[in-house]
Amino acid sequence: MDFVDILSAIINGLVYGSIYAIIAQGYYITFITTKTMNFGQGDLVMFGSMIGITIFTAGTTSGMGVWVAFLASLLVVIVLLGISGWALEQVAIRPLKSWHSIGWILSTVAVSMIVRNVAMLIWGREVLMAPSPFGRSILDLGIFRIRYHELFVLVGAIVIMLLLYAFLKKSLFGKALEAVAFNRDAASLMGINPRLMASISFIIAGVLAGIGGVLVGPMVHPGAFIGLFLGLKAFAVAIIGGIENPRGIFIGGLLLGVIENLFTLYSTSLKDAAAFFLILIILAVLPQGLFGKRVKEKF
Repeated sequence: MDFVDILSAIINGLVYGSIYAIIAQGYYITFITTKTMNFGQGDLVMFGSMIGITIFTAGTTSGMGVWVAFLASLLVVIVLLGISGWALEQVAIRPLKSWHSIGWILSTVAVSMIVRNVAMLIWGREVLMAPSPFGRSILDLGIFRIRYHELFVLVGAIVIMLLLYAFLKKSLFGKALEAVAFNRDAASLMGINPRLMASISFIIAGVLAGIGGVLVGPMVHPGAFIGLFLGLKAFAVAIIGGIENPRGIFIGGLLLGVIENLFTLYSTSLKDAAAFFLILIILAVLPQGLFGKRVKEKF
């Protein structure tokens, strides 16, 4: 192990960490508006990845240019996953949330299992090869090399985060979402419909899952079961960064990605354990996460 290996591990960690952060933003956006989360978020990522592969392959084989096919697949995934997010909120969250129960946890897990089984029925149990619009082109910088697709993912993740932040802080809908997050009753008195905001938050979460799936596809071998570990990693990122802090989640994603890739320099079997090892350490010191708000509890 030398400096080049460490640098490569850090760069790869930033790329994968940015994917975790995009997916984890879906947990954030639904939690602040409804105090619930979709524990099937990872399987929506998987579903978006598989749909993206299918549309991209169909487009290129029919004579489309690779970038036209990629943009077409991305657009289709955004629409379908946005609708899926809305449907999930209507079916698995709203009916149970209105009864002040935590049954929505099991209902979202049930939805994730349904999505996984539907994926197996359509695409089978085997993993697929996901092509990239960049092909296998590699950028050689001398001391290390990085695939153009991975660089695209890292830059794309930063752009998505900036757009999400601008949406929440500058747009009318974004301010309404934050108003509901701050005080649901007061927002309702000001004419904001909390139920509509809840639906919008799940639509956004579905869109983020779909984009994450399209981006991560060429970096892994997509299959019906990849959503499980992606969802768990994203949930770990949300906890590490602070579930109510989008910037903290992004930093937490990068941190987790770097740490787990550094762990692989010693043993690849430690990669998946790194996420939960980091959670244990952070929560032991900072129960609210690295950037979460401190709340004093009264006993």
